[in-house]
Amino acid sequence: MIQAQRVGSDAFVTLTVPAKNIDGSMPVDISRIEVYGYTGLRAPSNARWVEVAQLVATIPVIPPPPPDTPPIDPATTDVSKGALTGTMVTVMERLTSQKLVQGKVPEEAVRRGATPIAAAAANEPDVLRRFYMAIAFSERGRPGPPGSAAEFSLVETPEAPAFVNAYYSETTMNLEWPPSGGIVGFLFDTPLPPEDAPLNEALEPVVPTAPAASNATIVLPTGPVKYNVYREAAPDPFAFPEASAPVAWATAPPMPINPMPLSTPSFADSVEFERELCYTVRPIRGVPPNTVAGDASPPNCFTPVDIFPPAAPVRLVAVADEGGISLIWEPNAEPDVAGYMVLRGEAGDATLEPLTPTAVAEPRFRDTHVTAGKKYTYAVVAVDSRLPVANVSGESNRVEETAR
Repeated sequence: MIQAQRVGSDAFVTLTVPAKNIDGSMPVDISRIEVYGYTGLRAPSNARWVEVAQLVATIPVIPPPPPDTPPIDPATTDVSKGALTGTMVTVMERLTSQKLVQGKVPEEAVRRGATPIAAAAANEPDVLRRFYMAIAFSERGRPGPPGSAAEFSLVETPEAPAFVNAYYSETTMNLEWPPSGGIVGFLFDTPLPPEDAPLNEALEPVVPTAPAASNATIVLPTGPVKYNVYREAAPDPFAFPEASAPVAWATAPPMPINPMPLSTPSFADSVEFERELCYTVRPIRGVPPNTVAGDASPPNCFTPVDIFPPAAPVRLVAVADEGGISLIWEPNAEPDVAGYMVLRGEAGDATLEPLTPTAVAEPRFRDTHVTAGKKYTYAVVAVDSRLPVANVSGESNRVEETAR
């Protein structure tokens, strides 16, 4: 099984490393897999692939252990030495200009003359395609039988958006970008409203017409341009480094953060503060599996800064008893609230001072440093977990209480 997907100027070829021999026996006799690419109106025959195609990648394969030994543990295997049998691997090919033109025509097609090619062309659109074939080799270097080829059409890709704008709130990252192809592209992809038929045409009977004759075996991507959004974050400085560097057969197509292609040039993402983020947008045309994605827009990279203080605490209540004054208030709902600072002053003071050097975690506090008969004024502020300087909310409601 082999699949090919075009994403802008890159092609991603995914295949499964065989786990059995062609006759179903095990363990499989395999040492490597060669992946070939070819551009043309149709794929070469199996006998001519290596002759006319280009070698895209060679994937070394780790031989399976003997039947009487434990299976290989992927978690403890050095994948840089090769791929494991039975696993899925993906290689990436950069689609240079040389790979977007007709490749060498197999000699067998020339010897047979133009008739077979013309017959085949009658059943296929006149569009170049990029084909991929994988061939497995045994430990002795003998090639196995080629499988089916994967392909995609080399149609023109939609134009990337010129830029991506981003702005954020305390909970949401909002992204906007111009339509693919600018205003002309927007008008081209926007369907016109239906027009009423003229009176004389409306009175005439409608005669059904036969659909245009077409035996095309290829479905080309059509329809309006939609969009996929991609996000990359800078490495987490507190995360453990990867044990090994990525290898050529362990790549993956970029995955959008939107679950479905977007019809409008905007998207809302959750915000992540104090970490550099890069957003790009790719235009996409067609319906899966017949889609084509364009190149990505220029990235918009920035670090969101948490400048948003928590809401002021509410419903502060003070109750005096022997030896102190107890305070209680409603807890804040923000997930990044680290605690509360209790402020105190004497009755009539305009400015209140913190009672403790650090924030208290719970929405309650008992002030025991009071003088009987003296009236005090209290307020509470919430502080979040931002470092090195926390954001501080406004004051809660002020309350006054006389110590006993």
